[in-house]
Amino acid sequence: MKSLKTKKKYNELGFSLTELIIVIAVLSILATIGGPYLLRLLNMARFAAAKMVLSENYTSCLNNSNKSPNAPLIPGITFQSTDCSSLMSATIDKTCSISLDMSNGAKTGWAESFDSCQSFNLIAQKYNNFDFVVQNAAINNECSDYVILEASNWDEAQQRSQSLGGNLVTINNKDEYSWLQNNVWAKNELLSLAGDNSQESTYYFTGLNDVAKEGEYVWASGETSDFNNNEDLIHRQNWLAQQHMANSKDYFVIGGTNDKGFTDYVQNDYRPDLYNGLSGHLTWVDNESSWLKNNGNPRHFGLAEIPSCK
Repeated sequence: MKSLKTKKKYNELGFSLTELIIVIAVLSILATIGGPYLLRLLNMARFAAAKMVLSENYTSCLNNSNKSPNAPLIPGITFQSTDCSSLMSATIDKTCSISLDMSNGAKTGWAESFDSCQSFNLIAQKYNNFDFVVQNAAINNECSDYVILEASNWDEAQQRSQSLGGNLVTINNKDEYSWLQNNVWAKNELLSLAGDNSQESTYYFTGLNDVAKEGEYVWASGETSDFNNNEDLIHRQNWLAQQHMANSKDYFVIGGTNDKGFTDYVQNDYRPDLYNGLSGHLTWVDNESSWLKNNGNPRHFGLAEIPSCK
């Protein structure tokens, strides 16, 4: 609620474009040391400035259709076009676009609420400059940022997670599992929000492993969890029917599109003891996830978890 009220105050105060540009310049400096809240205020100011420029340019085009208005230089805003005969648009901090069609004045991506512009991902801005991070594929929950990484194997995914200040994801309890299930991997939710709309089955390397001691399942972060030796997180197909594979599979992935872990799901028509929601659905793999990649070759990413609270 606070963010919506703040936006209304910007409108009610009636900032001029010049005043907004000054606000943007000051917030740009403060946001580098002030964290997510100041970043949010900065992008709210940019959003308001971009709307103001596009609206004023549209009015100018109506009054003088032979003259294309100029777009001012505003830090963090790129105006793609100011041509009176075409689509006039702006991109804010490389993540959110708003536009105005000069042919009929239609506004697209022009939300009354700043929050409804989904591409404004202030968490992602902290990680987008790393070339191995999937752009805008980051989300926060309480004191953790979760970030999707390009990675070909578990070792690479863990190394890259550490370079961000964290580790591959630790799942401490069922609540965290369910939150990640709903907001990150089920139906490729986080990838979809980041602009990747593929429905392809996708797997994420997690921090769970038993590299140091066979059968002792630990997290790369060194944290503990609420699960019994973390065995309750392992897919029942692995745990009950494929124990012979355990010695050669020291790492774990989570399936992205059809995970039913810790739900009321039961596959009654075939092996309900294996295919149900009584456990987590982490699947064991070797470092390269060779079996999965040799059987359908689904996409693999790393899922990093970075502490976000001081």
